[in-house]
Amino acid sequence: MLILDDFLANGEAIKGLKQIVDLSGATLEGVGVVIEKSYQPGREKLRALGIEVKALAKIKTMHAGKILFED
Repeated sequence: MLILDDFLANGEAIKGLKQIVDLSGATLEGVGVVIEKSYQPGREKLRALGIEVKALAKIKTMHAGKILFED
């Protein structure tokens, strides 16, 4: 099973979806997100659960109306 989501911030939505996948008897192979807020703890929380995450874009910071993406 692959989970696709629009944003990754704190990882709580994906943790909930993983519980549903587990209850179904399926195996979660990974997570894909469009935008990751890498300054928030979501990726680390999911990594601690053994979940691999791929992101199309990673936001490094958001401050005063400006967004800085990681390279």
